[in-house]
Amino acid sequence: MSAGLPTAYLAGPDVFFPNAKAEGKRKCDILLRHGIQGHFPLDNEIPESGEMAHEIFLANVALINRSNLVIANIVPFRGPSLDPGTAWEIGYAYARGIPIICYGSTATYLKRCRDLGLEGALAGFDQEGMLIEDFDEQENLMISRCAVQIAPTFEEAAAYAQKILGR
Repeated sequence: MSAGLPTAYLAGPDVFFPNAKAEGKRKCDILLRHGIQGHFPLDNEIPESGEMAHEIFLANVALINRSNLVIANIVPFRGPSLDPGTAWEIGYAYARGIPIICYGSTATYLKRCRDLGLEGALAGFDQEGMLIEDFDEQENLMISRCAVQIAPTFEEAAAYAQKILGR
């Protein structure tokens, strides 16, 4: 840890990637170049127990609570939307008054549904006939409206974080 630096929690599905720890380190290194200490969820030391899922949850909540901002990877994950855990982390941070910067999604939600070939998406409806949200935003409005910025890349999100933290 670098003492005195503002901190950013790195939310996103990156923890599921095959090279997760290396990716977390790469992103934390980028943040350090911007004068920000990154908190990557896999940096937590989780005791092996029957309550491991609960321990992971508590450790990630603690990292968010002691962060100055959240930088969230909202790249589509296992479908047209962001990872559901990331969505929760964004909502939690927003409720705590922690600024959120999102990155990784440039197409609108409706376009991603269409690109996936979801039946009926061309008409703006899913396969069950329900309306697909179309506010010309990168993600569901409840996510996009939490963000102070939505950047195309992590590097741009880090630069914006540096700006809003006054580094």
